[in-house]
Amino acid sequence: MKTIFTTFALSLALCAAAGATAQVRSAVPAPAADTVMLSETTDGDYLVRRFIVKRPGDTGYSVRYQINLAKLSSTLDGNSRKLGDLDVFVGNLMKDTLMKVKSVEITGYSSPDGPLKFNETLARNRAQDFKNYVDKKYGFSKKYDVTIHAVAEDWEMCRALVVQSPVPDKHSVLNIIDGSQSSDAKELALKKMPSAWEYMKKNILPPLRRVELTINYGEGSVVEQRTMISKPKPAPQPETASQPCEPCGCEVIDESITGIIVEMPGSDVDYKKEVREAEREIRQGVRDADHLSKKEIREAKRIAREQDRAARKIAKKEAKAAKAAEKAAKKTYKDLEKM
Repeated sequence: MKTIFTTFALSLALCAAAGATAQVRSAVPAPAADTVMLSETTDGDYLVRRFIVKRPGDTGYSVRYQINLAKLSSTLDGNSRKLGDLDVFVGNLMKDTLMKVKSVEITGYSSPDGPLKFNETLARNRAQDFKNYVDKKYGFSKKYDVTIHAVAEDWEMCRALVVQSPVPDKHSVLNIIDGSQSSDAKELALKKMPSAWEYMKKNILPPLRRVELTINYGEGSVVEQRTMISKPKPAPQPETASQPCEPCGCEVIDESITGIIVEMPGSDVDYKKEVREAEREIRQGVRDADHLSKKEIREAKRIAREQDRAARKIAKKEAKAAKAAEKAAKKTYKDLEKM
C-alpha cells in the first residue's frame, strides 16, 4: 500500500503548476515529474496552459477499525493523525484547479479470523461507514463518482506480515498458513499455539481491519488552465488646447488636479468705467451742441439721449452677461472640486 505522501506529492506538483497565474512565460515554474505542460498560448485576454497528468491514481489513505465493529473511531491506533492528514489532503484536492478527479473508490477490509460470511458483511459495512464519513464532512458523493468495495482477507494475506515479524514459532505458523486446510481449520490450528496466537491478535490481525481510499485521476488526462492576462495601465493623455466652455463662453487657460482656472470676459468695474466714459462723451457732445442752432441743438440732444439710452442698454446687457459668466465659472469650479 502506498503512503499518503505519494498522493500529496501529485497534489503539490499540480498546485505549483496552477500557481503560475497571469505571469510571463519565463516566470512559469518547471512542472513536476507527474505533471507535464504541453502548451502555452493566448486566447484574447486569457493565457491558456495545457497540462497532462501522467499518474492514473493513488491509494494513499488508510484507517483502522476495531475487531468485529464497523464504526470509525478517531482515537484508535493513530486514526486521529490519519484523519488530520486526510483533512489536509482533501483541502488541497478541492482547491487544485488542475486536479481532475475521475472517481473515488472506498474499500473495506476484514481480518481472516471469524466466519467468512460475517467478515464479508463486516468489510462492506466498514466501507459504507467511511463513505458516510467523507460524504458528511466533505460532500464527496456530490462532487465525485464514489464506489465502495469489500474484501474479506484470507490467511495468505497474513503470510508476508508473519515473515517480517518476530512471531513465536514462526516456522510452524507459516506451515499452517501454507497448508491446504480450510480457513476455519487454519484458525483453529493457530489458536492451539497460545504464544503465537496472542502475538498475531495484537500485531498481525489488527492492521488488516481497515478501509482504504483510492483517488483515480484518469490515465493521461489533459487539463487546461485559463488565466486572465493583466493589462498595463493606460498612458497619461496629453494636454489639449484651450477650448471655450458652454454656456458662458469663458476660456480654460490652466488645468490641474485641484481644479480649473478660467479667464472671465470682464468685470463690473470695467463695465462701469465704460459707462462713465460713454456718458462723458455724451456730455461733451452736448457742450459742443451749444454752438449750433436751436434746431440743431434739439436734434443733437435727441441723438445724444438716444445714444445715452443705447449705451446704458448695452452696458446693462454686458454687465448681466458678465455676472452670468462669473456664476457659471463658480459652478464649474465647485463641480470640479467634487470629482
